[in-house]
This record gives sequence, structure tokens and C-alpha cells, in this order.
Amino acid sequence: MSDTSASPIPVYKVTAINLGNQRVDHSLMVSERGFGQSVDMPAWTAAIEGDGKRILVDTGIADPAWVEKVMVPCWLEDHERFDRALGDLGWSPNSVDIVINTHFHHDHCANNRLLPNAQFYATAKEWEYAQAPIEPQAVNYSHHYWEREPLTIFNYVLIGTDYFQIAPGLMTFFTPGHTPGHQSVLVNTDEGKLCVTGDAVAFRQSFVEHRCGAILVSVKEAMESLDKIRGLADRVLMNHDPLLIQHQSSGFPSILEMEGSAGDGPQVEGSPTA
Repeated sequence: MSDTSASPIPVYKVTAINLGNQRVDHSLMVSERGFGQSVDMPAWTAAIEGDGKRILVDTGIADPAWVEKVMVPCWLEDHERFDRALGDLGWSPNSVDIVINTHFHHDHCANNRLLPNAQFYATAKEWEYAQAPIEPQAVNYSHHYWEREPLTIFNYVLIGTDYFQIAPGLMTFFTPGHTPGHQSVLVNTDEGKLCVTGDAVAFRQSFVEHRCGAILVSVKEAMESLDKIRGLADRVLMNHDPLLIQHQSSGFPSILEMEGSAGDGPQVEGSPTA
């Protein structure tokens, strides 16, 4: 008789690496909270390893001078530059197998073109929207990092279905609101189901106060995406969380613990610890 038992689901190691910093108003990250309060916001990439694969969720900032010229103060420390950050993990650009872009804003895809051997994943809706975004968001797409030599549309799998399995124990799911085609990633880890949120949720305060960010195309969809993440994940790696530390690979924020602190009053986010 053949063995019909299910194969064990792979367990992945997820490491946060910061690939740039921007100084923004707190109220952009948590709607109607912290007006006039500047916060230094990192651009975290999730480096995922397991089941024989090396995977990046987003690829950070490449040109801080351009960002500062057209948007907000922006900088890269030496250890946050792409080659150095991967090298500190023992990776190289050539060793990355898969890149999942949550969306195509400048701080989430700027190093895509440096990964010659990767298979890229984005949603079809995000690809289409990035060609002609609404005016308030157009500046975020001004550098066509997602399709610049040597990359073309043929380097991407354009996802058109929700709950898309990239590999066993690792899937994407739709989380629109910040952009129409935004997606997040759910990963099986030894601490439970970890969601790499992208910009669907930026700060822990969003879970404490049940409040989305303010850079978006739809408040309704953003709130629905926040609830969707709450229902799927045990922990979250938020791509702009100022309270993570470089190379953190465990102890990511627990949704239950954050929601349980709701009675403690509003949280004020600090700057990242290098």
C-alpha cells in the first residue's frame, strides 16, 4: 500500500534587513495620529530561507538622493546598501531564487534589477496600475525599477488569484488599499504563521488602535486588508516598523499581544535600533 500521508510543511527562517530610511510624518503611517511628529522609517526587506530556496520580499531603496529630491529625507547607511546587506547574510545577488514584490513603490522594488537569477512575483493588478497610477501616487512609481534592463514583463509571474502558493508553506494574498494591487506574504515559521505585510500595515499602532495608514487609494479596502491579516497571521513583519532591529529573525510582533495592549493608550513609535 502506498504512503498517502501528507508531506510536512517546510519551516522557513525569516530575517529582516533594512535597505534604506525615510523621514516622514507619523500621520501618514497611522491615519490621524501623530500630526507634525517626524519618524525615521526603515525599509525592511524580508530575507526568507528554507526548502532549498532563498527568497526576498521587496528589495528596498537604491537611490536615496532621488527620493530626497522629489519626496522626503532619505538615506542609506553603508551596511544598508544592497550588496553589503545580502553579503552580511552570506547571500549574493546571484543566489536569490525568488523575489516577491508587495507593490511597485520606489522603496519596495528599487534593487530588483540587480537580481539576475530570480523569478519575480507581483499581482497583475499592481503591474497594470503602475503603468498609470493616480496623480497623488505617481511620484512613487517615477523610477521604473520593476521594469528596467535587464528586466521585462517576462521576468514576472503576474498573480491573478488570491492565496497564491509560491512554495509549500509560503503564499501571497491580496491586501489592497495602499495600492489597488498590493499583496502580502504568509510564511510558515517556527513561531507560527508570519505575515510580511508590505505597506498594508506599517506601524504596530495600527493593530493596537485598529487604524490603517493614510497613503492609500481606498480606506475601505485598507481596513479590510488589516482585518484579513489579523485573521490569517500569528505574527507580522511590517516593512516600515521602526521598532525592528537589523537581522532580527525571531520575536516579530504578535498580533494578539499588540491588540491586547489597546488599553495602554496610543503608542509612539521610536527610531530603529541599528
